[in-house]
Amino acid sequence: MKKLTIIIIALTTLTMLVNCSDDHVKKAESHDTHHKMAGQDDRPSGLVLNDGKKWKMDEHTRISFVKMADSFLNTDHASMETTELKSVGGELQTELNVLVKGCTMTGEAHDQLHVYLAGYMPAVKTLSQNGDMESAKQVKQYLEIYDDYME
Repeated sequence: MKKLTIIIIALTTLTMLVNCSDDHVKKAESHDTHHKMAGQDDRPSGLVLNDGKKWKMDEHTRISFVKMADSFLNTDHASMETTELKSVGGELQTELNVLVKGCTMTGEAHDQLHVYLAGYMPAVKTLSQNGDMESAKQVKQYLEIYDDYME
């Protein structure tokens, strides 16, 4: 009986994680803010603060974004060739996959993360496929504003 209970709990948890992962991908792919930055303040359309404060992310999300920012923002992309930029994009894509797979967030903070990811995920994908400076600039812009809205 104890093993059955453990199996049921494990399956329920796995189902919830898979649904959240699918939810991130579906929302990011269908969201109409693909690559759109709103107005003069260079933030993704729809991204807002939490009554003037940053949204609290879970530890998993914070760790993933620290890794992505550290690996990307501390590199001089202007001197990189296309293949190198594609490689950097691939590394970011790998970390994004880890982020999505391990998501456990819910509520408004989770929804705001989706708004952010709706532009960031396609920018990373384009960088990993094309390796162009325009994509690198867009990824950089997203990583730089992350700390303005999330903590």
